[in-house]
Amino acid sequence: MKVELSKRESEVAALVALGMKDVEISRMLFISRRRVGEIIASIKQKLNIHSRVQIGILAYQKGLVEVNYN
Repeated sequence: MKVELSKRESEVAALVALGMKDVEISRMLFISRRRVGEIIASIKQKLNIHSRVQIGILAYQKGLVEVNYN
């Protein structure tokens, strides 16, 4: 079964992959820190994962974040 993230979940996943903290994500996306936490919890539940590191790995695998070696 293929699980799709919403646009907002994809945005948050990409920012998590970049190492941003919840407060930084909330400021960037103009949403509350609590909402960021809720979105992260939703991502974890949908993808059956348990950590932010796993979110980051999946974000890179799904092409939500580009790898720049320069």
